[in-house]
Amino acid sequence: MGELSRYRSQVTTMQPLLQPQQLQQVPLTPVPDQLTVWKASTPWHTVRSMLGLVIVCFFISQIAVLIVAGYIDGDMNGTIGPFDPLFTFLGGVCLAPFLMLFFYLRRPRLTHTIQAYPSQEGSQLHALAGGAVVKSPGPTVVQHHLFRSTAPLEMPRPKHLWMLFVCGVGISTLCLLPLTILGANALTLLLAVAIVLPAWLIGFSTPVFAWWSITSRHMGIHISRRDAEWILAAGMLSTIPAIVINSVISPILVSLVGLDAAATGTLGEGLILFMSAPIGEEISKMLAVLALSHLIVSPKHGFYVGSTVGFGFALLENASYIFMALLSDYSSIAYFFTATLRGLSSVPGHAMWTGLSGYAIGCWLARGNRLPSLSGTSYLSEDADANWVLYDKQGRAVPTTTWNTLPSERLARLLTKHREHAWPMPQTIANGLLLAILGHALWNGSSWGVGMLLADSETLLAVLLQLAWLFVMVVGLWVCILRWLPTIVLGPKPR
Repeated sequence: MGELSRYRSQVTTMQPLLQPQQLQQVPLTPVPDQLTVWKASTPWHTVRSMLGLVIVCFFISQIAVLIVAGYIDGDMNGTIGPFDPLFTFLGGVCLAPFLMLFFYLRRPRLTHTIQAYPSQEGSQLHALAGGAVVKSPGPTVVQHHLFRSTAPLEMPRPKHLWMLFVCGVGISTLCLLPLTILGANALTLLLAVAIVLPAWLIGFSTPVFAWWSITSRHMGIHISRRDAEWILAAGMLSTIPAIVINSVISPILVSLVGLDAAATGTLGEGLILFMSAPIGEEISKMLAVLALSHLIVSPKHGFYVGSTVGFGFALLENASYIFMALLSDYSSIAYFFTATLRGLSSVPGHAMWTGLSGYAIGCWLARGNRLPSLSGTSYLSEDADANWVLYDKQGRAVPTTTWNTLPSERLARLLTKHREHAWPMPQTIANGLLLAILGHALWNGSSWGVGMLLADSETLLAVLLQLAWLFVMVVGLWVCILRWLPTIVLGPKPR
């Protein structure tokens, strides 16, 4: 036909189909030494995940107290009895979903790495478990590993968190101010309802995360995100025995001596504030630090674990106080002062007092003492010795100076100036706990005492004097911090 039509036709022959390449099955293999893992940098992910966890822990702590109260003081009037099994049963039913949600959020995170190496003896197609297929332009040998994530802790820069705190509290206060001045109407209520949730979240969480970011970035502690989050979660859970002691057990003990712990401005209330709270809270936090003793490799690590437990405790305590401030009559004023004062004083205070216990536990462990721990037993595998490389949105490697094992230059310069006047740290657990209780008791007791002395004074004068005393206490707290930190971070002063 080509010749008759005088068109030159191109004759093509049918080629046989190529046989599909044989997929090489690649099994999981043990993690090699010094494995390098690349991961996208997500500093705000820790904040978001812990913010969700703190809300779950908030409900767990409140419901758990009701369960215990049903066994001891069913009507919670400060006297033993009656036993209320229905109270306890309903509390257990309500607690169960929050416990399941807690363990779901804290489930182990796994990392799956795939590495291909050029090899003439390899293949171009590799089948992995789960249905994934790796294709390479040339023959390669593929290895893939599955292990628990040991990615380093990342936190946003402290200045970004402080800016969020200042702007958030300021805007929230302005939005709540019309309700305080003009009273309740459609517009003021709508504005207050729209701002109350972000005001609560920003008010109680951002100062805690800001202080945590400072200690994590500048103290020279290299820790995985998984372990750091567990430390913070342990601090949250330590509020449960503390609340039980302060809300159930101590009121009963106070009533046995003829005092009423619920009466405002009485000695019974004072005993709860300057005796029960410091003793119960510091013991509860110290027990949480002891439960995490496998993470403590030095006294400085002990202080970091203790301070982070204190931050976790402060998260839940802040959530309660700021929630009550938002529900008060003068919500805008109460919210502003509660968020500001607690963010600058109570949060670092909790971290410092528990850090004293943690440092003492670190000294105790450094002397060769050990506590039994699930970590390192046959039930848990060893963590992979992985070298993590973080990269930003542009694909550039993130500097690792924020999670190395040496203190930052800025902190080292600051503490070197104060090292001459540094105070020694407690070396035994008993002394560390006693010092933490005394510091906590002095803070609570002096504030309560000043309030009692000014009870009959004019309202404005009393408020101003109480604020002045709080300022003195904050300055005193920071003097103590600057005296202890050189010993904690740089080591004991050379003699």
